[in-house]
Amino acid sequence: MSWKPSPTFLRVLVLLVVFSLAPATLYILYTRTGGPASGKELVFQKNLRFALMAEGAALDVAPLTDWPWVKVCAVDTGITEDELNKVIGFAYKDYGELHWLPLADYWTLLFIDKERQASWGVAHPLVPIRISRKELANIALPEGAKGQCVERDRARIEITRQAAPVGTTPVTLTLVDTNND
Repeated sequence: MSWKPSPTFLRVLVLLVVFSLAPATLYILYTRTGGPASGKELVFQKNLRFALMAEGAALDVAPLTDWPWVKVCAVDTGITEDELNKVIGFAYKDYGELHWLPLADYWTLLFIDKERQASWGVAHPLVPIRISRKELANIALPEGAKGQCVERDRARIEITRQAAPVGTTPVTLTLVDTNND
C-alpha cells in the first residue's frame, strides 16, 4: 500500500509555505530597501527629477510639493533620534518608521507643517521623503552637520553637477536659506 498525500493536504502545505515567507519578505522590504514609497514621496521624486533635467543651477523647493509645510529639513544617513530631534526642533515620535535612515544609499528631506492641537496633544505633521544617492542626487551639508532646516519661503536647492560613473547620479544638492545669500 502506497502513501499519497491528499490534494487538500498539499494545498494547506503550499499555503503554509507562502505565509511563512511573508514575514521574511516584509523584513527584506523594510530593512534592505527602506520600505515602500509613499504617494507624496513618488510625486516629489518625479517633480525633482523633472526639475533636475532643466539646466538651472538652483530651484525653489515649494513648487515641487503639493502638501502644506512651513519648514524643510535635509538630514544625512545615520542620524540618530536625538540628533534628528535637535535638527528639527522637537521630539519626532515616528523616528522608528524611517527605516532607510541607517542605509548609506539614502538621505532624507523632512517637510514639517505647523504644529496643531490634536485630541492626544500637540501634533507636528511631518512628511519624510527619502532621496536615493545613486538614482536621484547626493546631498551636501555644512561641514560636521547631520542636517539643516530652512523655512518654506526661503528654501532653495542649489544644484551641482560633476562627472560620475555610469549608473550613478552626477548631481549633488545643497539646501540653501535665501536669507543668507
